[in-house]
Amino acid sequence: MDSSKVPFRSGLVAIIGRSNVGKSTLMNALVGQKVTIVSAKPHTTRHRLLGILTNENFQIGLLDTPGFLKGGRDLLDTSMSRESSSALSDANAIILVVEPRLPGDIELNLVNQIKKSGKNAFLVLNKIDTIPKNKLLPVIQKYSDIHSFQEIFPVSSITSEGLDSVVTSISNAMPQQEALFPADALTDRSVRFLVGELIRERVFNLYRHEIPYDVAIEIEDFDERADGARDYIRAVIYVDKPSQKQLLIGGNGSALKLVGVDSRPEIEKLVGKPVYLDLWVKINPKWRNKAGFIQKIL
Repeated sequence: MDSSKVPFRSGLVAIIGRSNVGKSTLMNALVGQKVTIVSAKPHTTRHRLLGILTNENFQIGLLDTPGFLKGGRDLLDTSMSRESSSALSDANAIILVVEPRLPGDIELNLVNQIKKSGKNAFLVLNKIDTIPKNKLLPVIQKYSDIHSFQEIFPVSSITSEGLDSVVTSISNAMPQQEALFPADALTDRSVRFLVGELIRERVFNLYRHEIPYDVAIEIEDFDERADGARDYIRAVIYVDKPSQKQLLIGGNGSALKLVGVDSRPEIEKLVGKPVYLDLWVKINPKWRNKAGFIQKIL
């Protein structure tokens, strides 16, 4: 046995932070491929989403979590909080993602959760491309005062500045053990689930102000066809009110067609072949408080 060989390290890292600080963008950038959707809407991430980064020396399972929720207005919020708590419980280490500004109440609350967990925590100061570099030092100092982070990384998930250092330090913090997932795995979610997320992302990005958070996607049929034929995907977009349905469909179905046209290229990239995307819009009033429906779409 070669004693000089670097021991393999493997583990889980929970990515936490308030909404819209760039947690999902950070995870996609670290993994090197899109595994979680991104939008400007708060609480776009509803689940504990796994992105896997593997090389010959380590494997890091990154757990993207819903943005911090203070309280909860319905069963969906409760489910999202449970997803975040589960990620914190399972993780070997934690990444707190913040914007380059002094910590607020949400960040202080998350730091308290980190302290209670007793786990190694790293601070990622994201979006440094949006402010002058001389304004970073007071922010870094303040976070250093409130918690002894293993390391603090000023990064930009958009330009990838600083990300290599994050990967190196996080991998060194993982326990010495065999890989938790297959070497070629990028996530533990099914293609069916990821297709639904891509459609939801397009709805959010196309109707950022018009459509509220009350949108859910169900993939009713996914027929993988042979002999070069397009895969058939039937997806239902659920909304809460008739007015939302009317807006999403548009005159002669023009708005719904736009959702399909905009989401199809990413879906075809994901499945590796052309698809026929059959979109429908249905009303499911107050679905955010229906436990059975939430379980089905999550």
